[in-house]
Amino acid sequence: MGARGFSATTGGVILPHLKASTREQHERAEAHLNLMDPALDRRRYGDVLRTMRSLYGTLEPRVGARLGEAGRAALDWPARLKVPLLDRDLRALNVAPAGDLDAGTVDVFLQHEADAWGAAYVLEGATLGGQLIRRHLAAQLGLEGAGTAFHGGYGPLTGPRWRTFGEALEARVARDPDRAAFTERATDAARRTFGLFVPPAAPSVRQAPPVTRSLT
Repeated sequence: MGARGFSATTGGVILPHLKASTREQHERAEAHLNLMDPALDRRRYGDVLRTMRSLYGTLEPRVGARLGEAGRAALDWPARLKVPLLDRDLRALNVAPAGDLDAGTVDVFLQHEADAWGAAYVLEGATLGGQLIRRHLAAQLGLEGAGTAFHGGYGPLTGPRWRTFGEALEARVARDPDRAAFTERATDAARRTFGLFVPPAAPSVRQAPPVTRSLT
């Protein structure tokens, strides 16, 4: 379903639309990160966390700024920030963080409130597969708690916070005078955000198919 065919009068359609419209980019990001790889080791896991820290360090403040005061309040945005969790994991693994992603890479597409909602869809969805990934990290790398805070997401609040996000996004689209255009921008931003997880021309990190999703 194209964004121009979106109808915000039907409840609960924006998340399925985003999922369907970003499937290709999502699967590429999953295959590249491949955290469920049976051959995952601590070095590569540390590299993944460094990459995540670099991306989130640039994305989170810009997404928050573009969401505006009402959007931040609807989501309780400060409670959703993952940079502190990534920093905690990197310290636990004794891995130095990389520098933040160049801001221009994000600013080129993150210019409107709708863009921020699309990027937030990707960041929030990344919490959903965390519990299964944490179990894999415990079995594969012997990590229990320390080093797995990011993939722990919001713990028992992960499901409720995802529902809150979906409800807030639905409500925001429904209020927009041009719902189709808002949805189109959000979809494009979500695709571009997924693309940040796969550097241009980067090969997948091992080609074993992922067992679960660590992103939306």
